Amino acid sequence: MLNDPEMGVRYYFVVARRNPEILARVRERLHGDPRIDVIADRRWGDRRRLLAPRNPDRRGGDRRRPTNVWNDLTIYPTLVAQRHVESYAELQRKAESVARDAETVRTDNERLRTTIGDLERLLEAQIAEDGQLRAENAALREEMAELHRRLSALAAADTEFRTDVTALVAQAEQALGGLINKFQRLAPDGRPAEKESHLRSL
Repeated sequence: MLNDPEMGVRYYFVVARRNPEILARVRERLHGDPRIDVIADRRWGDRRRLLAPRNPDRRGGDRRRPTNVWNDLTIYPTLVAQRHVESYAELQRKAESVARDAETVRTDNERLRTTIGDLERLLEAQIAEDGQLRAENAALREEMAELHRRLSALAAADTEFRTDVTALVAQAEQALGGLINKFQRLAPDGRPAEKESHLRSL
């Protein structure tokens, strides 16, 4: 509204439609004067288009008829009319409307700020939770790697233990075989075979 080019206009210089040359000449002469706006008369005939009159006709006369002969463009080619200036009551109503709109906008802005603040806090909480989950995942990966290392060490130790046990069993069998041979050499010739077989089974 502050950029309205008609804010400085105080008068309208109206030219009848039948005089376009006067309109061009007046526009040329008054060009640059912000107080006066030169326009062509936009009225064209009667607004009622019905051929038959309304019954009853509430109009007592033509409301668009000039109030005096000096304003009748059918007689004179031009007229000067003062631009309508809003009254104090109209300006006050507009100011109140603007104030209500401003209050509505202010309330909406406060609500939006609150919503944005809530969303920002929620986002920060989500980011913090995501960081915590990432840290927990990293710790779990480290634990899994440690368990894998321990499992690999246990598997290697089990393999080594099995190898040692096999070697010990072989040594024990060899020693046992030597002992059996020694007993056989020390035993008398008439010793029953059952005892000998029993020793070998040991």
